[in-house]
Amino acid sequence: MIKKRFLLIFLAVASLSGCNTGKRNPLGEGFVGRDPGDTVALPAVPLKSARSFHSLTFPTVMGEQEELLVGQMNGFLLRSLLRFNVPDELSGGVPPGLVLDSLRVNLGIRSARLVENASLIALRPDSPWEELQTYVDTLSLVESEVLATPIPDAVVHVFEDRVRIDLPVSLLKDAVEAGATSVEILLQPDGEKPFLLDIFAREANAIRADAPIPELEAVYRVGDVIERAAVQTSADTYWSARVNGGPSEDLIILSEGLFYGSVLNFDLPDIPQGATINSAQLQLDINLDRSYFSSFPFEIYGLTIAEGDTAFTRYNEPLLLEPTTATYTINHTLIQAWISGARLNHGLALSPLNFTSTTGLPALLNSPPLIRWLVLKDVRLNLIYSFPPEL
Repeated sequence: MIKKRFLLIFLAVASLSGCNTGKRNPLGEGFVGRDPGDTVALPAVPLKSARSFHSLTFPTVMGEQEELLVGQMNGFLLRSLLRFNVPDELSGGVPPGLVLDSLRVNLGIRSARLVENASLIALRPDSPWEELQTYVDTLSLVESEVLATPIPDAVVHVFEDRVRIDLPVSLLKDAVEAGATSVEILLQPDGEKPFLLDIFAREANAIRADAPIPELEAVYRVGDVIERAAVQTSADTYWSARVNGGPSEDLIILSEGLFYGSVLNFDLPDIPQGATINSAQLQLDINLDRSYFSSFPFEIYGLTIAEGDTAFTRYNEPLLLEPTTATYTINHTLIQAWISGARLNHGLALSPLNFTSTTGLPALLNSPPLIRWLVLKDVRLNLIYSFPPEL
């Protein structure tokens, strides 16, 4: 009975003190059973303000792309040029007895934005142009202009999947009689409503065999016989220019060709003393009606602006991203530095991947850039902070 009572006392003491086997806890003394601390997810921090900035206008040649763009949005104007050779049936002049009944241009639409707003006008270019030409002055880096005259009685019809330009037959007849070998058309928006048409260019058949390549169609009669002559473009291209100063300053936009980035500013909330930001995510939505891209790599970085210096310089290494999701991880130490006051909060900058300004001077990382742009909306910042664990 005495032995049994002694054994129970020994077990009780051992259960309170633990058995010392000589081996130390690999986590260190005091960590077993320690409070991990509380984690708090803050409500989404809305955007306080945003501003776009123009970085660079780059001479971009778009004559070998599979698309032609026509439209206007976000302060950008897109115009297309088309050249058609005179049909062989008329290349030697208009034969006696031949009567031109109709003349039209047929275009196929690959995709469209706000097509219900689309209104176009057809003009005759007065300036010489080439397909492999840039429409930016290489010295001043300012967009160049193509002079053109409206074609009388030309009517442009925009349908869901195609564009038809009804032209006066005199356009072709006068060209033939003057000994010209081609007919040229400049297509541009008519009015101020935003829209964009992505039209098949002549290079599109390299990607899609049945692509509806731009076509000039002439219907004519010789006696009672009705004939149709059709030719595809021998050259086509498009270019982008700014109107009314380009994108508005409060538009959150990223663009290439005409390089634009955006700065995002947030009013950050206070967090309790001793708490630490351990997660930061930027969330955003893409305005698809106002964007044009297939993929758009861009980067996010914090801004450090020295006194008297307006150049955008990186706080941390950029995150190279594509907009396949609306959530992007931000370096949480940057947010912590802003909240603690260790670093001034000048905001986040978003910039196309092709553009960098680490030295304060614009430089291209990849060339040639495409003409594309990305418009963002509903930008917010999600933050999570935690308290240190209690000892």
